[in-house]
Amino acid sequence: MAVSRSTDPVTVMFLVDQARFEHKAKRGHIVHEVFPLVLPEKITVGHRLTFRTRSGDEVFADNFLGDLEDTYGDVILTASAVPIVGTSGPWKTIGFDHLAITVADRNSARDFFRDVVGMQVMRDDPHLTVMATGPTALFLFDTETDAPLGTSAASLWHHIGFVVDNLEHAYAHLRTHESLLKSDFTLLERDERWSLYFFYTNGDVTFMIQFSEIKKRGLGFTTDESREFAGYLYDYASRPYGLVFGEKAGEE
Repeated sequence: MAVSRSTDPVTVMFLVDQARFEHKAKRGHIVHEVFPLVLPEKITVGHRLTFRTRSGDEVFADNFLGDLEDTYGDVILTASAVPIVGTSGPWKTIGFDHLAITVADRNSARDFFRDVVGMQVMRDDPHLTVMATGPTALFLFDTETDAPLGTSAASLWHHIGFVVDNLEHAYAHLRTHESLLKSDFTLLERDERWSLYFFYTNGDVTFMIQFSEIKKRGLGFTTDESREFAGYLYDYASRPYGLVFGEKAGEE
């Protein structure tokens, strides 16, 4: 949902202990686009930042300033900066959580991954589109934007792989969308799976996508450690992504 009057100006104030930091921004900006411009590095660098309204409600870095102004009447945020304590100890990478890419045509990419690949749209606004499938997600951003942690170039990947429960049915579905993709529709056998590759073009970038069906002998997790995998992840498909304001706020 697009924030209303996105180009209108809004004054943002951050309160940190006894200090106040103000900045003129646009309602269509998110908190993350503003605080790096106004808060000193001694507060932001090496710290865990949290933001709350004057009433104590927590807000997040990807919330739109216009939504905050409409909901609370102003954009005055109390910022808490707690130093990040880096202590040595055992750790592990749990698994793939999400892939974030920039695309030339975000609407086209959203429709393709929804209608052809079968992903769910969990968020779609001027800042970000979030597509989910199971416990993982695909984040879509626009190119040619000047945003924190952003790049103006379209992203490249080798391929992104999806597991489906019936590759024959998925193949028939893809054939109904042949005008949107390129493929010789060749199924390749591997030790644990059958795989089908196809290509989707967005602007000047072509993405390779893999649909796989795991063979029966390779299905499921077999160790206690791998069975615990889902317990560490966020379920992107459980609800719309981000903090929802207005009339939808109570619909969970």
